[in-house]
Amino acid sequence: MNFLRHIRKFSLPLTVSHRLLISSAASASKQLERDCWSCLKRISCQTFFCECGKVQSFSPSWNYFDYFGFTKPTMRIDLNELSRMKRKLQMAFHPDKFARSTKEEREIATTVSTQINDAFTVLSNPITRAEYILTLNGNPCSSEDVAITDTAFLTDVLEANEHVDELAEMVKTEECKQTLERVLAALYAIVMTRWGREMDQLTRFIDAANWEAAHQAISRLRYYERLKKRLQDLRPDFATRGIRTPFNGRGVDCDSSLG
Repeated sequence: MNFLRHIRKFSLPLTVSHRLLISSAASASKQLERDCWSCLKRISCQTFFCECGKVQSFSPSWNYFDYFGFTKPTMRIDLNELSRMKRKLQMAFHPDKFARSTKEEREIATTVSTQINDAFTVLSNPITRAEYILTLNGNPCSSEDVAITDTAFLTDVLEANEHVDELAEMVKTEECKQTLERVLAALYAIVMTRWGREMDQLTRFIDAANWEAAHQAISRLRYYERLKKRLQDLRPDFATRGIRTPFNGRGVDCDSSLG
């Protein structure tokens, strides 16, 4: 019982939403209560541990946003807070804590730990997060880009890729360190500014339940994701020259907390 009191402090006040981001005929109400799998007592879906002491799985009616306490699917996520919530959940459900528990409890802990990791992977990336929201609302997103006819946009992307090509060649030469740092910082700032612009537009389309436009916006955002990755892939080359990049080793913008 002392273990139970210890582990309960990791229970999170998760709020269950009664609907998805945009109500639709296909959106079913989420469960508020369920039966404990062990003692069959009626318990809240927000409860991780029944009074009988048994660990509970996540409610089958929950989506990834529910796991982390969001009241509804949203593009506006503080990545630092999301990471904090993930760590707290992992502490509560870490399989090692249930090494001496029953087989059922060990299986629940393992399953939930996997669900937490899967949910974090999807929600921590803006593109997969948007794709997930569209799927929740009955508009699954293809991995293939939607055809884009905006010539100005395509020209911007083409020119940015050419600049990345030039930078990749520059870093292999004896170009002075200060020049490389200045060019990298300027190019990365341009890409991130345009990425942010596309991200804002995608968020507005999702807020307005404009799914067709959201599909288009996701494709546009993918172009800048690929540009970001191209720049991030140059990190080892810059490191050999002793040049600090504006993103960390995981390819994340050093100043970014919202995704």
